[in-house]
Amino acid sequence: MSPVTTNTDVIAEAVRIVSVPKAAEADSFVLHAPLELMARVQLLQWLPHDRQRPALAMIERLADQYAACSPDVQTPLLVSRPPDAASLLAAVAAGQIDLVDSLATAWLPQWSAAEVVATMGEALAPSLGAAGHAPIGLAMLLRDARMPATLLRGPLRALATRPSWRISWHERVSGDGDPDGLYNALRAAPQLGRPGSDFIYPLMTQAVESGQAERLLAPLLADRYDVAQALRTVTRVAAWSMLYDDQSQAPYGWTHALTMPQAVLSLAGAGVLPRAALAVAATFSLGFRLAHGTVELPPQIEPAVSELTCGDIAAAASVHDDAHLVKYTLACFHAAAHDSEFAGLYLAAAAHLVGWWNHRAEDL
Repeated sequence: MSPVTTNTDVIAEAVRIVSVPKAAEADSFVLHAPLELMARVQLLQWLPHDRQRPALAMIERLADQYAACSPDVQTPLLVSRPPDAASLLAAVAAGQIDLVDSLATAWLPQWSAAEVVATMGEALAPSLGAAGHAPIGLAMLLRDARMPATLLRGPLRALATRPSWRISWHERVSGDGDPDGLYNALRAAPQLGRPGSDFIYPLMTQAVESGQAERLLAPLLADRYDVAQALRTVTRVAAWSMLYDDQSQAPYGWTHALTMPQAVLSLAGAGVLPRAALAVAATFSLGFRLAHGTVELPPQIEPAVSELTCGDIAAAASVHDDAHLVKYTLACFHAAAHDSEFAGLYLAAAAHLVGWWNHRAEDL
């Protein structure tokens, strides 16, 4: 990276670097880099000024690693026509990767996060391309006006490589159900085990092709429901799973079980129809419980107490090199703010994951 002097300079330079996709198909590091960057920037608000320098150094390190990992894409062809979200989405759906990058390069700088979510959220939320992480990127953009929509350029390119990977079972379900049954539906999930892979697409495909998604979730779908309560349900289930279920799934399985459904439901009404948001978020939650759950959810999840504060947890996560830990910590903080009665549960879950990584380091 070029020399920088202020926090704003560090962040702006990292955004500039990470906004440019790589020519090769995105691996896990490249795919997560825009999300990791946004999460690291947003975690700074929980750190006192005198503890931010190490966290900023990790942002610089992320940008340096991204710049060095593989060649950038070639400069895309110039596009002169006015921004049109429908055209960009059509290019993604058709798998026209180069066209997607040209349109995204031209148009994303002209759109606010709210405009991107409003015009593209409904189409992007059900996608399982880019490891089903598009909603996380959209939700993070909405939470921080400093983050430009250009950070979606790489994720959009990744989505175009797998345009057929989508959650769509809910599109054939009509009528109003009872969303208040969401917790019981997740609690009724059988233990299917992992379908030979921990990747998002196989996990969610198992939930759909086994018939469990439609069997358990179709009776819940409705156009109007208490979105905030549904959000509390999926985040509580995820935090409980982190603390009390299969610990081998702590770093990736249970982190995704929180970040993915939380992001989708946070977009409900902002660009994603509430019915679709519930279907996709619930499928994410169910998919992880089906594959990774080994302990039955209790009749009722109870509040918990954390021995660590947000500042302690943020300080530990912000200097760790794992992207999932950073994203999960931020998601737990947002869950705690949204669901204050259970704030201790989310902080305990985040602290637990910090401890998991610390124990792993001690074992190496």
